[in-house]
Amino acid sequence: MTKSISGGLLQTPSLIALLERVGVTRSSVIRVSGASSLSALLWLCRHGFEQVGYVRAGEGCPNEADPDALIVAHTCNEIDLKDILTLSRQVRPGGALIFQLRLELDSSPLSIDWLLEGAGFTTEERLDGERRALIIARRHSFALSKAA
Repeated sequence: MTKSISGGLLQTPSLIALLERVGVTRSSVIRVSGASSLSALLWLCRHGFEQVGYVRAGEGCPNEADPDALIVAHTCNEIDLKDILTLSRQVRPGGALIFQLRLELDSSPLSIDWLLEGAGFTTEERLDGERRALIIARRHSFALSKAA
C-alpha cells in the first residue's frame, strides 16, 4: 500500500506510532544496521525501547538470530537493498524490515517488491516522500529461519 508523506514522519510521536502500528513495541527485539546506526540506537534507547542492538553485514560477522525487526539507518538504493537483504534472513517470521529507499527516476516499485519477495518479505506499507520512500516489509510467516 502506497501513501504519501510530507514531512513530520520522523518526529518522535509519529515515529513511535508508526513502529507500534507495525508491531514494533518497546519490548521487541530490534536490530539496527547502516551508516547512521549509532544515532538510531541512541534514539530508540532514549525512547524506552529495551532490546536494541547493532548488527553488521558481511561474512564472518556474528549476529543474533530472530529479531522482531531490522531497521536500516540510512537511505538505500536498489544495490544497497540487495546487500541489506542478506541481513534480513535473521528477521523472525512475521517480523518487520524497515528502511528508506532513495527514489530515482529509473527505479520501480515493482523491482523493489520483487527483491523483497525473493528474500521472503512482502511490502506491507510504502510511504512516499519527495525523494525517499519509507518501506515496511513483513517477513512471510512460512519463511525459514537462518540455516544452522
